[in-house]
Amino acid sequence: MASRYWVGGSGTWDGVSTANWSATSGGASGASVPVAADSVFFDSGSGTGTCTTTAAATSATVNLSNSNTTLTLGANLTLSGQFVLTAGTLSLQTFVLSCSAFVPSGTTARTVAFSTGSITITGNAANVWSGDNMSNFTVTGTPTVNATYSGSTGTRTFNLGNAGAPGEANTVNINITAGTDTVALFGNGARDVNFTGFAGTWAATGANKTFFGSLTLSTGMTLASAIQTLTFAATSGTKTITTNGKTIDGAFVFNGVGGTFQFADALTQGSTRAFTITNGTVKLKNGTTNTVGSFTTGAGTTQRFLQSTVAGSRATISDSSGTNTATYLTIQDVAATGGATWQAFLSSGNVDGGNNTGWDFNSLQTGRYMYNVRKSKRVLP
Repeated sequence: MASRYWVGGSGTWDGVSTANWSATSGGASGASVPVAADSVFFDSGSGTGTCTTTAAATSATVNLSNSNTTLTLGANLTLSGQFVLTAGTLSLQTFVLSCSAFVPSGTTARTVAFSTGSITITGNAANVWSGDNMSNFTVTGTPTVNATYSGSTGTRTFNLGNAGAPGEANTVNINITAGTDTVALFGNGARDVNFTGFAGTWAATGANKTFFGSLTLSTGMTLASAIQTLTFAATSGTKTITTNGKTIDGAFVFNGVGGTFQFADALTQGSTRAFTITNGTVKLKNGTTNTVGSFTTGAGTTQRFLQSTVAGSRATISDSSGTNTATYLTIQDVAATGGATWQAFLSSGNVDGGNNTGWDFNSLQTGRYMYNVRKSKRVLP
């Protein structure tokens, strides 16, 4: 296995030309072209320009760390090892980069221009997307990442950014299309996450899981207990949550001003887990019963919304015990049931949008007294 360094700025990475290859960083050109066992580096000695691959390009790994280099795929590029991006631009065009792992972590400006191309992750039993720090990371086009390992060994970890969150616009879609292994998914860099085809276990590893898109669970997968908090934070459009009958033993937080979060089927949540609407609109599937551990709205006075997916057709939210209190929540077409008390007093900024049952809206404040629907009275401070 040899190391090959790109030099001389712009050129073509094919199976013949040695004009841009050196055996050392910034060294003389003329080294042999990389073969499948070699490691390729685009670093500070690579110059300024674009390297365009052909179908003959091959190596074991690629490390792109030069802000002045653009690596452009002119054909599919398949690596047996990882692709490391710490600076510069990877332009996929219409092609597929296949690698065992993708490592975009860092603080220097770096870009993946997906266009209509994609990244395929083939590895397992490792950090297959290792993006601990995602500051200054940019994506363009349709950011599609497919994880295709089909075996049962180990844990595939997707660290989508615990530090330096990339921001909503620079998140990626993760499709976990196969495997009976374990998947750990956490961080702030996920857009759509789709487990269709996966029959393994979603691990509880990682407390921070933020989605800026839709979440689809598969019928064949298993969810670990204490899956931690799932935060849905999109600020525009309608994002869909499909549970496929799985009980989710984790807290739900909806916190996207301007976002709509729609359930495609019934939710069953762990009995000790909270369902919180801090911002945005949550739509429960009409005609279904959605079981939560508890229900609340977050702090603040921004109006949020709880609705059925079909106007005029109720959805049901159920909690077995306790008192659930809402503030600044507009509720429409939702039945509240299950033994818990559901308080949505109008004096607390709530709005009865109609066709609701089970909610206690009828607080009346007059002077120093407040009467609720049960006709009890308490003295206000």
